[in-house]
Amino acid sequence: MTLKVAFPYNKEVSFYEPTKIHLAPEYIFLENTFSPLIELDPKEGTPSGGIAERFDWDEDELHFYLRKDLKTIDGYTITAHDAEFSLKRLLVLSSNTHGNFKSVICPDDEFTDISSNCNGIEVIDDYHLLLKVKGKKQFLAKMLAAIDFAIIPKTSVDPKTLKIIDYRNTSGPFYVEKSTSDGHITLKPNHHHYHYNKDLPETVDLIPSGLNIGKNSLQMFKNNEVDHITTIDDLKPNKIIDFAEKNSDTSLHSSLQIRTFALFFTQKGIKRFSHNERIAIGKSLRASLESQFLKKSGYKKRHQLFPQFGDGGLNDNEMRDVENTYKNNDLIIKDDILLSVIRVGEVQEFQEALKSHKNVIVKEGQVSDAFGGDPDSKDFPDVFLAGPDVSFMEDVGLITYTVNAGLIGIPKDEREAWLKSYMEMEDKNERIDKLKQVHKNALLKGFIVPYASSPYVALTRKGWSADLPEIVGNHLLWKIRKD
Repeated sequence: MTLKVAFPYNKEVSFYEPTKIHLAPEYIFLENTFSPLIELDPKEGTPSGGIAERFDWDEDELHFYLRKDLKTIDGYTITAHDAEFSLKRLLVLSSNTHGNFKSVICPDDEFTDISSNCNGIEVIDDYHLLLKVKGKKQFLAKMLAAIDFAIIPKTSVDPKTLKIIDYRNTSGPFYVEKSTSDGHITLKPNHHHYHYNKDLPETVDLIPSGLNIGKNSLQMFKNNEVDHITTIDDLKPNKIIDFAEKNSDTSLHSSLQIRTFALFFTQKGIKRFSHNERIAIGKSLRASLESQFLKKSGYKKRHQLFPQFGDGGLNDNEMRDVENTYKNNDLIIKDDILLSVIRVGEVQEFQEALKSHKNVIVKEGQVSDAFGGDPDSKDFPDVFLAGPDVSFMEDVGLITYTVNAGLIGIPKDEREAWLKSYMEMEDKNERIDKLKQVHKNALLKGFIVPYASSPYVALTRKGWSADLPEIVGNHLLWKIRKD
């Protein structure tokens, strides 16, 4: 049976690279085609066996014992040598967005090519890999579960360019059977993989949807062109929730309230507008967005980036300082403000919600608004609106992404040093205090202005059942089975 999935991306397969993930569809595709040494338990969020069947700490050494029966679809056995190669490849490319591996494992080594030495990585035998860690950092196991740290078979990589050249022989539950230039990708399950089950779909078709390239996912669902809408769809959750309530032949998956919707001032916006002006802009835009979205299904008010009772969240007393900053500010800003919307719904809806703000120009956003671009350009936004997943529990991979994307107000030239300092802390309470401090500072200074949270939602046509995780936004296709 074929599972037809509305996939909000239109990139051909060669675009996908574990060491260069900027948007959720990239992550979701890669976590289904490659596997890391460690995975997170989808129910508890704790590190568990992945390609490494088990792992153990011995003082400052982290030992991985790999599964001996894991093969690619064509029978290539994945060993500790592939794991070593993949981790060193990541160090050479040094572009990953979820976790700074080098600062933990070999901070003093230089990497120019794959043959460069890393004293922190050692192959003991074909199925035993050792990481020598600078200080016992328990968060490392959870960080390594990010798909940035995917294990890629050596034979699937060009040894000179380090580019992935074979998406058929992958380490994950699915491999790529076919890919077209417009982003239509056909996946097949790898029966050698530890997540394989006979009830998995025989074929998974990823069919591009939305993105101004055609019909949106709900239109395709209504027309029986797809059977499944993912948690990272570009439609807002209320539309999918409302549709599910009216259609009994569907089942709805809903995570916890872990997705935050917020305004994020860019370095350009921070430079253009003073502290009081950012607060005034945020206060005015937040009020309009709340009046538009909080009455819709799935949304709840949130005025901080992290969930209040999660790691990094602020208590009522700490938030009182933030709210007083907004309460006592009634400036009126008349300057033009350029706001970009990055993958949180159709831009027209946000234009409608903010139509009373005649000086706010709302446009479709690009990932470069967060990770790059030229802040001196007249087309670069002052503020962007996004909906990141920040999790309830400390997730060093997500925290690294949050910092590197400029989502928490740390200037670009200070981010590397902040992350290095954060990851050098062995005590979790110290790390969380540091995270809370920068979180509160970003709110007080108007670098970020959260206004709502929602769950991640997915829609499945009956005949299929989806047992997706509730505590993270990941979309594990191997959790979808034929009834």
